[in-house]
Amino acid sequence: MKLISARQAWHDALHENRSSVMAVAAEQARLGKKSGGGDEKVIVMLENENGKEVAKSYTVRREGVQETRGGSRLTESRCAHMLVAGLIMQAIDTLPKSIRHLGHFLYSPLANGNDLSIAHALAWLGSGLDSLPERKRERAYWMAMAALQSHKRLVHDREGMGPGEVCMFIEDRTGVRMDPHNWMRDWAFIWNRLADHIDRLDAKALKPVAAVVADMKEREDEYAA
Repeated sequence: MKLISARQAWHDALHENRSSVMAVAAEQARLGKKSGGGDEKVIVMLENENGKEVAKSYTVRREGVQETRGGSRLTESRCAHMLVAGLIMQAIDTLPKSIRHLGHFLYSPLANGNDLSIAHALAWLGSGLDSLPERKRERAYWMAMAALQSHKRLVHDREGMGPGEVCMFIEDRTGVRMDPHNWMRDWAFIWNRLADHIDRLDAKALKPVAAVVADMKEREDEYAA
C-alpha cells in the first residue's frame, strides 16, 4: 500500500478482507524480522479454516521442494500491504464506535446505511442545534445529513453541495419547500455550524490513522537514507 494520506490509507486498508488482513498482520508480528537460514525459509499463506481465512507460516527448503498446499501464497509485497492495512485497521478500532462509523461513511469502500445513520446522528446531536424552533429544527436535522454528503464529496476532491441542491435535498425529505434565495438570511449560519462540527469529527476520526501513516513514512525515509 502506498501511503499518501490518512484518508487514502483508511480507504485502501478496507479494500482487503478484514479477517485476512488482520491474520497476516498478527502472523507477521509473531514472526518479527526473523528469516530462514541455510536451506530453509519461512513463508506465510492464507488458508481456509472453518470458512474463515487465517494466516499460517511454514518452514520449507529453498530448493528441490514442490509446494502442494492449497493455501494462497503471499508475495513479499502483498504481505507488506496486508501488514500495513492491518495496522491501519488496528488504529481505526481504537476510535469510539460512533466516530468509527463516521469514518467508514466518509472513507470506507464498504460503507453502508448503518454507517450513514450513525454518522448522521453524531453530526446532529453534537451540533447544538436542537434548541431551534420546531419548524426550523426539522429542516436543520436533514441539513445535517446533507452536510455529511457534502463533506464526503469535498474530501474526495469533488464539489460540495450548494444552497440550491441542499434546499432540494431537504424538500425531498420533508415535503416543505425551501427557498434558496433566503439562504443567507435563514440557513447559512446553520449550514456553517454543521460543516464546522463535521470537520472536527472528521479530524478526530483520522487522528490515529494519521499517526500510523506518519510513523510508516518516517520508517520509509529512514530505510531510504
